[in-house]
Amino acid sequence: MLSVVSICLVICACALALHALGAWATVRQSTQKHAEPTTFPALTLLKPIKGLEEELEQNLRSFFEQRYPAPLSFVFSSTESDDPGLLAARRVAREYPEARVQFVLSDASFGQNPKVSNIAGALSAAEHDLVLQTDANVRLRPGYLTAVVSEFLSLRASLTGALVAGSGERSWGAALENVQLSTFTTPAICFAYRAFDIPCVIGKSILFRKSELHSVGGLECVKDVLAEDFVLGQVYLRAGKRVALSGLAVDNINTTTSLRRFADRHTRWLQMRAVVHVPGFVADLLSNAALFALISAVCSGELRHWLLYFAIAAYKTFVDAWLLTHVRGTSLPLMYLPAFPLRDLLQPFIWLTAAVSRTTEWRGKRFKLTRGSRLIALPSQPAALAELHPLEKRPD
Repeated sequence: MLSVVSICLVICACALALHALGAWATVRQSTQKHAEPTTFPALTLLKPIKGLEEELEQNLRSFFEQRYPAPLSFVFSSTESDDPGLLAARRVAREYPEARVQFVLSDASFGQNPKVSNIAGALSAAEHDLVLQTDANVRLRPGYLTAVVSEFLSLRASLTGALVAGSGERSWGAALENVQLSTFTTPAICFAYRAFDIPCVIGKSILFRKSELHSVGGLECVKDVLAEDFVLGQVYLRAGKRVALSGLAVDNINTTTSLRRFADRHTRWLQMRAVVHVPGFVADLLSNAALFALISAVCSGELRHWLLYFAIAAYKTFVDAWLLTHVRGTSLPLMYLPAFPLRDLLQPFIWLTAAVSRTTEWRGKRFKLTRGSRLIALPSQPAALAELHPLEKRPD
């Protein structure tokens, strides 16, 4: 009969193999090339905003400074007229008087998911059929719009998600967040896509056609779920549409994120995994090679097992540091290198919290998560919700 130590070592070996495959899949996915079309369709950029994200104005400028060879328009939305993020967007928009910009006050009562409610208001104002929706904490690299639309057309896709690179750390919480996004989340979705043709859509950046979204049921089909991006991808697949994963990365800016916010965010993400795909949720824990090497060392008390743990921690730090640099183009500052093994040690505690809890707080509201990540508002949720207002033109 296998001992606990033997079982942990077997899991550790499998996890290391999975880690290597994730790195391979990420490199393959991020280095694919696509031909540029002779003509480009008009494009609308949707930017739902909630509060002042870190370095928000710099993030927004990265959109205005894109060079796109076809008509391009912008829609900024919020469910609050005095949202400081929306005011910041107005300030940035004034720097680009040639841009076509609209500001929308969205209907907060559209659905339980506040982000989807915000997007719905922006989508209703989209001037063009082809739409790119990105989060306010996302920053685009030069040439992204041309490249992602080229890819979308080349793949004949109906919906395309992007890779995510965490960038900008100036705190330990931000470093952990950026390590997790760049060396766990992105490799996981790349491996699922390349090995099993499973597209895991992440809502940081999604490219789609407004008309096709309407044909599959519109945002109404995801307005009451937390994992709206993943569920939307599944809706498209069930409708026979092609869902693709882009090889391009967008930068998710995290600069001064606290340790508490890092833990809360990834607890919420793991809660979604637990109610959407249980095998994937379990695999998240079993893929932690360093954790099971540590358990084997503690259980055995033998020096060789402790040496194995430190060797694995060092190996994963080296590979993950290289992978992070590949995904985002810049290396992690040396002072934050311990974030790699620290992330592996913190992960089981976050995982356990997600395993036993089905309540979450998001954007100032509390919800209970049920099957498929469907949201049930808890009694403490404020009842007063905003009504949809007409479009507001850009201020002079």
